[in-house]
Amino acid sequence: MSNSNRSFHESSYDISPCDSTQTSSIADQLRAVKDGEICMVDYRNCSVLQCMTCNTVLGDSRGICGEVQSLQSIICLKVTEDVRVNKKLEMSLNGHLAFSTYQVLNCAGCHGAVGLVLHSTPEHLSALRNLFCLQKDLINCYMLRSGTCVKASKINFKHRLMDKNIKELKQDLEAQLKQVKILEGMMKILCTHNVS
Repeated sequence: MSNSNRSFHESSYDISPCDSTQTSSIADQLRAVKDGEICMVDYRNCSVLQCMTCNTVLGDSRGICGEVQSLQSIICLKVTEDVRVNKKLEMSLNGHLAFSTYQVLNCAGCHGAVGLVLHSTPEHLSALRNLFCLQKDLINCYMLRSGTCVKASKINFKHRLMDKNIKELKQDLEAQLKQVKILEGMMKILCTHNVS
């Protein structure tokens, strides 16, 4: 079978259940992107997502909000006009996509399947509804900084939303809050001594 006739269903990948931590992580990543937490873009560090078969540009790293390892897919908020959404609504009855309805995404250049858009899903996939899921093993990434092309399956697209820094900041704020409470207590004692 030629690459242009490949089907999303025929792709081989490990199907494992998605746990609730992964779903909440995806939801947190989406919320952060929508809320504008990730706002400074160094375009030299960006990459362009291309169809592995014909090199048609499908999107870029600015539209990526994470990945779903169990589906081996990159989650994108937006893609280029060269990603065509198949009008036919399909349903999966088994595997990780069991009881999900979706539309296949095709490359406008070679007409091959490059991913899907989930519509109706079980709860563990609910964070992915109406987002573009590009299958990593069908995508190449052109890295702008180095000018090289890398298979998307070799790249980790998980956004690091400063979890470690946030925890440290929280600890610092809690320590400062304790200091403020101690100072308030001292101020109350001083005020009562000055009044009397």
